[in-house]
Amino acid sequence: MKDVLKASAVLAGVGVLSYSVRALLVEERSIGSKLAEDIIRFVNFDLEDVDEKMLADNFKENRKEHKIPEGILRSEIDISQQAGMKVYRMQPRQKHGSRRVLYLHGGGYIHQPSLFHWMFLDRMVEDTGLEFIVPIYPKTPEFTYDDAYDAVDQLYRELLDEDPEVPVLMGDSAGGGLALGFAQWLASMQLPKPHGLILISPWLDVTMTHPEMKKYAALDPMLKPDNLKVIGRIWAGNADPTYYKVSPIYGSLEGLPKIHLFVGEHEVCLPDARKFAGMLEAAGAPYSYYEYPKMNHVFPQYPIREGAHARRQMQEILKDWGQVAYNV
Repeated sequence: MKDVLKASAVLAGVGVLSYSVRALLVEERSIGSKLAEDIIRFVNFDLEDVDEKMLADNFKENRKEHKIPEGILRSEIDISQQAGMKVYRMQPRQKHGSRRVLYLHGGGYIHQPSLFHWMFLDRMVEDTGLEFIVPIYPKTPEFTYDDAYDAVDQLYRELLDEDPEVPVLMGDSAGGGLALGFAQWLASMQLPKPHGLILISPWLDVTMTHPEMKKYAALDPMLKPDNLKVIGRIWAGNADPTYYKVSPIYGSLEGLPKIHLFVGEHEVCLPDARKFAGMLEAAGAPYSYYEYPKMNHVFPQYPIREGAHARRQMQEILKDWGQVAYNV
């Protein structure tokens, strides 16, 4: 029996070593990122088909009051009701600047913030010393983009009434698409534009029609284009899915603040992110583009080496946007 256990331990050790060597030397990525991607591929519920049951379940779930799991955050949380939404204001224990960040979370316009969202936001709050404002905006299938824009617009105006200093606008995935579309709308209405935009794996085109989409769908462990197309059509309501408020890649680039775009190579959002970066370049619009090899969707949220590097870059961006102090 002891010999069997020893042999099993040796085999397990060889397996772990082989896995690590493949990640580090063959795929040239951190072991953590490889493990995270494999876990996502194994347990991810977003790969399930969008059907009546899935939509009904999300309808019920989104009607529940969203709550952050207790005991996971270091930052101070203030909760309020604004613009018909539950709004979380996350304050650092040591504040190092007056600028605020309005953060629009991802989730395919159908899911509420995940545990990884809150852990990511908590790190950003503490490491930048800035206040992050996170609204739980209206979701589909009960609501459409129109409801979300109305709510975010009202919140944005209330924030400016409190303090005329415009916030930085950030968002990931669907929230990144909403953040960009909202900034485009502000520009079109000649309203005060955000100080800057930080977009993480933004969902820029709900039609998912880029010719390279199939190629990257095979690499993405999290997202399935066919599911996203269905959700995107529901989110669009009576509007054309190519309307810029639904798919901001079709919107105007005039009058936008500087955009910082983060994306990974193993995600279906990559083709449109590259296309959008090319559009910004051609238009002479201010932007920076950060593409990470082998990384999956919204990788900066995960406790992996590459995610930590991206977070430090975001912290430097916020520092450059007029912050007086910065924690490493």
